[in-house]
Amino acid sequence: SLMKDKLEILLPVYNEVDYIEKLLKGIDKAIKKKINYRFLICEDGSNDGTKKLLTKLKKKYNFKLISKKKRKGFSRAVQDGIKKARADYLLMMDSDGQCDFKNILKLWKFRKEFDSINAYRVKRIDYAYRKIFSTACYILYQLLFNVPLKDPSFTFIMVNKKVYRSLKNYNVLCPDGFSWEFNARAKMKGFKFKEVKIIHKKRKYGETKIYTYKNLPKIAIRHLIGMLKIKFFNG
Repeated sequence: SLMKDKLEILLPVYNEVDYIEKLLKGIDKAIKKKINYRFLICEDGSNDGTKKLLTKLKKKYNFKLISKKKRKGFSRAVQDGIKKARADYLLMMDSDGQCDFKNILKLWKFRKEFDSINAYRVKRIDYAYRKIFSTACYILYQLLFNVPLKDPSFTFIMVNKKVYRSLKNYNVLCPDGFSWEFNARAKMKGFKFKEVKIIHKKRKYGETKIYTYKNLPKIAIRHLIGMLKIKFFNG
C-alpha cells in the first residue's frame, strides 16, 4: 500500500515569506492522498517575516519546524533537518519551486529499488556564466567521484533511511554545493542511484541568492578545495 511508507520532505528555507505558503500548498495538493508525508522545514535565520508566517502555517500543514536564530547556510540547514528525520524516506528539496510537484510521485515509484533517486533538469533555464561554471565543475566532479548523475548539483533528492542515517553528520566541505557533496559521499559509500527526468522552470520569486557574478570566482575556488578534500582527506 502506498500510504504505509512514510516520507519526510525537507525544505531549507531562508527569507521566503512571499513564496513558502504557495510552496507548501503546491506540494500538498500534488501528493496528499497518495503519500503519507510531513514537511521538515529548516528555517535558516530569516529576517523577513518567514518565521512568523511558518508559525501560523503550522496549524494548516503537517510539519516539524527547525528554526535558527543565526544563518548557517544551505548545507548546514539541510544537515540539521537530516538529523531530525525519522521517516522511511526523505526528500530533500530546494525551496524555490522550479518544477511541477507531481514529480515527487515519479521519484517515489523507485524508492524500493534504489537508495538515492535524483531528479535531473531538462530544458534547464539558467544564466550563461552559471552554465560555464557548472560544466567545469561537473567535469572535475566526475573525474573525482564518478557519480552516475547528469545533474549532481540539483537538490531534488529522495533517499532511504540507510542513506540519510549514514550521511547525517559529515563535516560540510562544500557549503555552497550541498548536492554535489551529498551525492559524492553517497557514491563513496556505495549506494545505488536512479535518475528521473523533470522539466525545470524559472524561479518565480526573487533572484538566485548565492551565484551573483561577482561572487562566482570565490565560490568556485571554495568549491574546488571542498571537492578535493572530500576525495582525499575526508572519505
